[in-house]
Amino acid sequence: MRYLITLLSLLILFSPSAHSITVPLGETAPNFTLNSLDGKAVSLNKYKGSIVILIYWRPEQERSLMALTDGQDLFKRYKDKGVQVMGLTTEIDKQEELRNIVKEHEIDFPVLLDTDRQVFGDYGIRVYPSTVIIDRGSKLSYDLPGHSLTYKTTLEAHLQYMLGEIDEKKLNDIISFHRETVDESAVLAERRYNLALKFTKAQLYEQAIEEAKKSTEAKPDIAGSHTLLGFLFLAAKEGDKAFQEFSKAVEIDPLSHDAKTGLGAALILKGDLDGAIKILTDAVISNPCPEMTYYELGRIYELKGEKDKSIEMYKKAVEKIMKRQVIPSSIK
Repeated sequence: MRYLITLLSLLILFSPSAHSITVPLGETAPNFTLNSLDGKAVSLNKYKGSIVILIYWRPEQERSLMALTDGQDLFKRYKDKGVQVMGLTTEIDKQEELRNIVKEHEIDFPVLLDTDRQVFGDYGIRVYPSTVIIDRGSKLSYDLPGHSLTYKTTLEAHLQYMLGEIDEKKLNDIISFHRETVDESAVLAERRYNLALKFTKAQLYEQAIEEAKKSTEAKPDIAGSHTLLGFLFLAAKEGDKAFQEFSKAVEIDPLSHDAKTGLGAALILKGDLDGAIKILTDAVISNPCPEMTYYELGRIYELKGEKDKSIEMYKKAVEKIMKRQVIPSSIK
């Protein structure tokens, strides 16, 4: 039961379904100074007093390119009203490819190279693309995970609201109206996912599994639904089923840290400790919030009888939790 509570409480706590970043909205946006593709140093503080849209993207991902294109269109139409757009990427070894993309898509806002993954870590980027809106007072105002069918409409509606062009009622009307045009299967999948989370929090795990299954059936290409179902199967000690769900999630979203962590946990349950170490070590390196991954590595080394290594991993998990001000009682 302790293992079950640990997995599910951390999954819910760091679930990527609602937000693209881990820094709470309303806080001051972490400042940064990065080099652009043309070699110029660009600081976020330079644009204080402007509304800033940050788009964290990957060059090989279609959804990222769609977000960039939408960002360029909005930048062209709103830059004279004090709106600045910036693209950020960690793909520093693909600068020629990046330049070609910028040229092809006629991007004329700065594209910055997050060389040391500073912004990735400071903001706690969860998915690609991740879009963040920063208000004139440098506060995090809104974020959008991924690139949904309503991405551009939602982003523009929030811009108009922040510019004072529409009121809150109009903002909600626009967002609500366009939600109705979304693929019904996606809406149903999200509804089932959220219901599964509620059952999980209430410790009604059988009902949670059924709702998570229905979510994956409604729309099979959502990584989050497979990830949640995988953790629920882990809690039920069904290693093979958990492994299948996490594998599907990683196939859909190769950058899903939660899915990779779950895949490692499934391998532990299946007895493949070395395979689990390999996957979890990779997840730790790329994950800005690796608390759960360190915890799983601690369990592996404990099972292998490597006490010192196990303690080291557990300590790292606790340090990360305390640093992010996560309630320690979430691990019991």
